[in-house]
Amino acid sequence: MKCLMKAWGEAEPQLYRWLLKQTQSQHETEDIMQDVFLKGMRNRERFCDLQDGKSWLFKVTKNHFIDNVRRKVDVIDTEELEANTKLPPVMTQLQTCLPRILPLLTDEERHIIEHCDLNGMAQHEYAKRHQLSLAATKARLRRARLVLKSKLISECKVIQDHTGVCCFKRLGVSPDDG
Repeated sequence: MKCLMKAWGEAEPQLYRWLLKQTQSQHETEDIMQDVFLKGMRNRERFCDLQDGKSWLFKVTKNHFIDNVRRKVDVIDTEELEANTKLPPVMTQLQTCLPRILPLLTDEERHIIEHCDLNGMAQHEYAKRHQLSLAATKARLRRARLVLKSKLISECKVIQDHTGVCCFKRLGVSPDDG
């Protein structure tokens, strides 16, 4: 119990800030934090055996956040999302696929995609914050985007035409059929 409380005391403020930034919801952040703490309590007997309890808490928090995103995506009806957002159907499908694909990337790939592409951080700012050259940042982002593209094609059956993303192929259905 002592090991858990020590790690929780060190990690909790950082976890809370990170989650609040990701969720944009105090309520959701507090729910996830509670779930993580309860999971830690259920594992408290083994917690002192961990090499780095703080890292374990960060990993569990990230996993809970990803699970929450997945649950939200599963709950949202695609047609309702299309009607509410006025996005073309292909973009709506992409929005539902992306949360499933991001966890398949390496931590480094996901981190740079989330910061630069999804959260709009400028590449020069990312480079500065992570002590990288701008050229290294651009190269990492390009590689991460290629991996993401490959996963979107293989996992979500994204099909491209000369204009970019044109459609998603459902198994057994041609792109023209829907």
